[in-house]
Amino acid sequence: MTVLRMAFLSVSAAALTAGAAYGADPVEIEVSGEASLVAGVTEGDAKADANAEIVLKGSTILDNGVEIGAVVEGRLDADQPDQMFGGGRFSSLLIGGPRGIAPLGSDAYLQGAYGYARGSFGQVIVGRDRGIARTLAVTSPTIFSAINVNDWRTDLSGLNDVHTVNDFTGYSTKITYMPPANLLGGALGGLQLGVSYSPSLRNCGDRLCAPEGGFLISPDGTMLTETSRWDNAVEAALYYQKPISLGSDRLLLGVGASYVTADEDTVAALPVYDDYEAYSVGLNLAYRGITLGGSVKNTNSGLATVNNDNYLAFDAGITFQTGEDSGDWGFMLGYGQSEANAIGPNPLDPTLFRDTQTAQAGVTYVLKRGITIGAAAQYVESIKPIAAGGPQEATTVVIESSIKF
Repeated sequence: MTVLRMAFLSVSAAALTAGAAYGADPVEIEVSGEASLVAGVTEGDAKADANAEIVLKGSTILDNGVEIGAVVEGRLDADQPDQMFGGGRFSSLLIGGPRGIAPLGSDAYLQGAYGYARGSFGQVIVGRDRGIARTLAVTSPTIFSAINVNDWRTDLSGLNDVHTVNDFTGYSTKITYMPPANLLGGALGGLQLGVSYSPSLRNCGDRLCAPEGGFLISPDGTMLTETSRWDNAVEAALYYQKPISLGSDRLLLGVGASYVTADEDTVAALPVYDDYEAYSVGLNLAYRGITLGGSVKNTNSGLATVNNDNYLAFDAGITFQTGEDSGDWGFMLGYGQSEANAIGPNPLDPTLFRDTQTAQAGVTYVLKRGITIGAAAQYVESIKPIAAGGPQEATTVVIESSIKF
């Protein structure tokens, strides 16, 4: 039993003891979730993908005002790659944190399971959960649930590699602390801070749970056999929100930034790996129904190369939404680009590389609050070495239906 699991049991036991000692409100159970179905044509081939997520939350408030609770998350996702990512979704050569717990090849899995305590001290989360860098991430705005230029759940082309979300730790077991919102007050009253710690990104033996050996080079599953493992992953992030008055209206500013690092824990014949580092920053501006923004991510991908900037990606976009009720429309334009340099004696001419750019335009219509249907056109260009498939491009037209509850 790891120290973190023991801590989780201790926190749970303490919460139960506190509830018995001080009394508590009745336990409230909440169920929420979302699902999307995407169907389309990419380069003449018809494809489809379904995604679903359900969250079960139980919580109570003690007489001292502290809220304690537990959350369990389930996920269904046929196209999600077998592991989370260090650089881009397809270009990265290393294994990051797990996506969840499930048999190898299963499309349904336990995504998260954690307990939390929230009060005047802030919030503490212990268990399998996404890290604070992902929680407070800001990227380009989108009107879709699954088909995006960045942080997508569905990529029918199989070529998109733009990924600026700092989610290297995945859903590994971790502890997260966030001080109270508006802690600093004044001009920094809209600042939210947080830090997460994962003792190990190796949780179990199969590829769904970050294995010791093997890493992906490309979407076709080509494997190399060097061992890859990281410990002591630390991530820090902030989100700042500020309304700016413009006459009778206001401009809403949102800024997010994060830093993730992890210690390399590998005994390899070749110096392939190094400690992992990644930076990400994003900005959004919202005025009436218009949102404009973008984000940038830079990481060494945990590789021991002369060039520490092994992966650089950015995205930018604009959306316009008339509202979220029945009959409302949404429109978007988005663009993303990434450069991934992996292995090679010359950093300016690496043996393995992948340069990607993607553009997307789309429209959505709200059938009923929480239920949306939309259509999008996406173009992706991926430049790779001949050994990895050579240059490829794809034009995809898709229809997405989604529901949130």
